[in-house]
Parts: sequence; structure tokens; C-alpha cells
Amino acid sequence: MTTTTKKTKHPIGLQLANLVTGLNSFYAYGIIGYLFLFLTSPTSENGLGFSVAEASSIYGTYSMLMFLAPLLGGYLADRYLGLQKTIILGTFVSIFYYLAFITILPSDPTAKTLWICFGIGIISGGLGKGNVSALVGELYKKDELTKRDEAYSIFYMATNIGAFLGPIIVGYIVETKFATFNADGTVSSYGFKYAFLTAVIMTIVQFVGFLVLAPKWLKEAGKYPSFKKKEVVAKEATSKGFTKEEKGRMVAMAIFFVFVVLFWSAWYQTQTSFALLTKDLVDRNIFGYMMPIAWLMSFNGILCVILAPVMGRYWVKLEEKGKDWSVATKMALGMIISGVAFGVLVLGLNGLGGVTDGSLKMSIWYVLLSYVLLTIGELMLSPIGMSLFNKLAPAKYASIVMGVWYLSFSLANKISGELTGLTEGLGFQALFGYIAIIIIVFGVILLLLKGKLEKLMALNELKEGK
Repeated sequence: MTTTTKKTKHPIGLQLANLVTGLNSFYAYGIIGYLFLFLTSPTSENGLGFSVAEASSIYGTYSMLMFLAPLLGGYLADRYLGLQKTIILGTFVSIFYYLAFITILPSDPTAKTLWICFGIGIISGGLGKGNVSALVGELYKKDELTKRDEAYSIFYMATNIGAFLGPIIVGYIVETKFATFNADGTVSSYGFKYAFLTAVIMTIVQFVGFLVLAPKWLKEAGKYPSFKKKEVVAKEATSKGFTKEEKGRMVAMAIFFVFVVLFWSAWYQTQTSFALLTKDLVDRNIFGYMMPIAWLMSFNGILCVILAPVMGRYWVKLEEKGKDWSVATKMALGMIISGVAFGVLVLGLNGLGGVTDGSLKMSIWYVLLSYVLLTIGELMLSPIGMSLFNKLAPAKYASIVMGVWYLSFSLANKISGELTGLTEGLGFQALFGYIAIIIIVFGVILLLLKGKLEKLMALNELKEGK
């Protein structure tokens, strides 16, 4: 029993990575829960007044660039700065990103000024996103495969603690504390600017916390660029290029990349079309209280907090018994379950009989069940995929490869934004139906490819240090 406890103990540096990602998720998801509504709400409601089609295009492009930027951030970390310095710089820039929304944008609420704000955010995201994830991998030896899986599940749980609390608090700020109301109790204007002010305060806390704790909790982990590490230089000196195993693993990552993009293209509807659906066609009245829209994102967060460590331990237990599922199986089933989640929404919308003017509302239970299924699917794909990319990455390209992982989010956000724009023509029911079919079909295809992918990844050789 003593041996098992020692085996599953994680370094204290993981707690710092958890703190950083938790705080980041707190303010980021709190803002994300309202960002699309901020873009599309009329100026009379303190929004920017863009059409759904225009906002979808802007939001999709911004999100794409936000998740494309970690490729550059990973390159800077690997080549010049190291993970610690890059993360500190990214957190510092993020302070000015949210500050811009309450200083620059109010005086000139145009698309041009909005893109200046988004540009600052893209820089901060590029420096921080992928590198915090890569930092977790730096805390473990290359052959600690299952332990690393569990670490990423814990990291994912910390991410979602912030994702749970942020929308609840920001939702209260935007739709209750600093909102104004009509005589019938509906919101006449939202407190969007106070959400951005909250984000400014939290980014300052994050910046100071990492600056103070990193030297003690991380020590050498991620302190120097990976290209300058002596052990990497010595290992790579024997080979001018990639080994046969590394080439196979990169092919496997490229294949997984396609499926991950498809999954996130569907999942990111929770930040756009789900918000519009919930605002207009879902009965949010719970025991006489009108639930803030962003609280649904908190529901996803609390589900992740509860389920992530449970599933992480489950994978460890299966591995100890020699019965662990293949990575492809986990991710394929995650896609299929997520496809079913969209099917649940189609059923809920079908009950409205085609009435979409808001005079009829679908039960919120359809949305909640959809979120439960999406969360299970997410946990079978996201932390597993994040850990997989970290495992398969050649040592000297660790941070860049994590940037590639976030590139999947980049493309998915752009596709998802375009899909949201289709709601005006297709309607929610048709769009969600198409998404359900596509995601389920590709989940089945991934199951059929699992044997080939296992050979390409050569995970058993990784355990032997190859």
C-alpha cells in the first residue's frame, strides 16, 4: 500500500500549473460566456450591436488566431525564453488585453478597435496557452506515461474549477449586480464592462502568483529553452533527423489532429449557438429565478471537476490491471457520445414544432443532458489527446508540438464560427442534426483506424525510453 502511494505522488510544480490554468479559466470562461452576446447585443444593452453573421465571422477568426498563436509561443519557449519566462510574459500581456476593453473600446466601439483589443489577446494567448500545458509534461520523465495521463486529468480538473466558478461569478456581475432591468424583470442593459474589470484583477493575481512561486515550486522545470538542455543536445547529436519511430508518431499525431479539429468544431458551439439558443428558446426559469446564460458553461465546468479525477484514476487502475483502452478507442467513443449530445438537442427542438419566435420554450433539461454527454466526450478526448501529443513529441520540440495541439482549437474555432453563422439560414435543429451525424460517423472511422494508429505511435517503445 505504501509503494502505491509513493508511485502516484505528483511534484509540487503541478500545483502551480493547476493554479495558473485555474485562474486563467476563471476569467477567460467568465468572459467567453458573454463575449458573443457582447458582440451581438444592441448598444442600448451595452453591447456592440453586430449582426449574428458578422459577429460569427469576427469571433471565429479571432478564436482561430488565438489558438494558432501558441505555435509561435511554443517556438519562442523552445528556442529562446524557456517555458517559465514565456508564461510570465504572456500573463503580463493579458492584463492589458482585458484592460483595453474598458479603456480603448468604449471610446470607439468599432470593428477596427475591437481587432486592436483582440490583437493584444492573441499575443497573450500565444505566449501562455500551449506553454502552460507543456509545463506539465516537463515535470515527468518520458517513460512515466500513465502517470502523465493522470497529471493531465488533474490539470484538466483545475482548468475546469476555474471554468465552473468564473461564469457563475461573472454571470452574477453581468446579469444581476450591474445590469439594469425592465418593468417585467427582463434585462434592459448588461454589465459587460465589469466582467472585463474582473478579468483585469484576476490576471494581476495570476501574474504575481506565478512570479513569486515559480522559483520555489518549479525550480529547473521549464526554466531554460529545450534546445539548450544538455541531455537533449547529447541525445539529438547522434541523429541528424528524426528516427523511424518519431516519423511514425508524427504521422499518428497528424491523423489524430483531423479528428480533434472535427470534435472541437462541434464542441465550440457551446460558446456561440448554444448561447443564442439558451437566450431565445430555452426556459431558464428555475424556481422563479432566471438563470444567467453563462451558468450553463459553469455546469460543464463542475461536471469536469467531478469527472476528470475519477476518469483519470480509472485509466490508471485499468493500466495497472493491463486492461487499459487504447487512445484511439477513448477518443473515438468521446466523439460518438458528443454526437449523441447534439441529437438530444434536436429532440428538444423538435418538441417546439418549428416555432422559433420565442413564444414557446424548450425544457432546460435537454440542454443539461446535452452538456453531461458533451462533458463525458470532452474528458475522453481532450486530456487524453493533450497527454498523447506531449508523449509523442520529439524532446526538443515539446513546446512547439503543444502549440500544434492548440492549432486544432484554432481551426475548430474558425469552423465553429462559420457553423454558427448558418443558424440564421438552417435553424438550430437542422444544424445540430448535421453536426450529430458527422461527429458520430467520424468517431466510428477513428475506431476502425485504431490498430494502424497504435503501430504508428509505438507507445511500448516509449516506455523503454526509445
